[in-house]
Amino acid sequence: MNPIFVALLLLMLPYQNMEVGICKMSTDKDFDIAANMGFEWHRGGVAWAGIEINLWGYHFYWKDADRLVNDSVRTGIKMLWPLAFTPWWCSSKGNVTYEDPDYYTYPPNNMSAWYNFVKTIAERYRGKITAWEIWNEEDLSYFWKGSVEEYVELIKYAYLALKEVDENNTVVMGGLALGDAGVGSYNPHFLEEFLELGGGQYVDVYAFHVYGDTLFQRYEYMRNTLEKYGEEKPLWVTEFGASTFEGGYTELGQALYIISGLLQMKNLGIEKVMIYEFRDSGNNASDWESNLGIFRADYSPKMVVFFLIIYLRIAHLMA
Repeated sequence: MNPIFVALLLLMLPYQNMEVGICKMSTDKDFDIAANMGFEWHRGGVAWAGIEINLWGYHFYWKDADRLVNDSVRTGIKMLWPLAFTPWWCSSKGNVTYEDPDYYTYPPNNMSAWYNFVKTIAERYRGKITAWEIWNEEDLSYFWKGSVEEYVELIKYAYLALKEVDENNTVVMGGLALGDAGVGSYNPHFLEEFLELGGGQYVDVYAFHVYGDTLFQRYEYMRNTLEKYGEEKPLWVTEFGASTFEGGYTELGQALYIISGLLQMKNLGIEKVMIYEFRDSGNNASDWESNLGIFRADYSPKMVVFFLIIYLRIAHLMA
């Protein structure tokens, strides 16, 4: 498709303020490319389990986290940092070692340890990170093996710690999957149960994820449920993507899906969208998860990159 035609098409469409980010950057090169393209946000970070390791003579290991934050500051790309995944020594799974495969998906067995970690990382990056997402897809047991009540407790302690460090910190509820991933169990009533338990008082922003032809269905569910409980806080989409694996989207299909989705989300009033993800995580052409990048694993761009360059530059001009 002719990029000039795409630019003219985009110029004809209405623009409301919406900031666009990208997920899972890890290198200086990633940040440089993303900044040049015009991305404003990065959703990514290092898990709690990867920082407070209590291994090999370390209590905290900050090297990888510091590098991400330094790249964020250097390029001017703001960070949405997910606070998630319990270290082995604090997992409520019990009798685990750091080699166990899923200890990190269990709630912490000591909420004081969780509170202290959140406060420590917020103090370390005060003024550099101001948006924090509490866990990820907690409505799936694949990522959260606790109850809704335990998640309310988790976000409460995180909220208190973050606001104590800086009252301007934004606390984002972990992006809900809102669909059965086919691995583990899925709780379709997680949000209602969370709100019934009073969890909304510990949230500044609600978030959900979008894959496939689900945007309007998921948006309506989120908006209607929040209105039912008197919640009028902003909505963010913290994962939004399309895979170019064999049997999935073509590169043109991925590009059209992402651009049309961004335009639709603007019109719905969604504040921020994080595209998933920056670069393919592997070279297995038949694997859905390995082919979600806007770049291939070798940094060669897919067609969507050229669409996004046009989109982001026009969006900046129209802002």
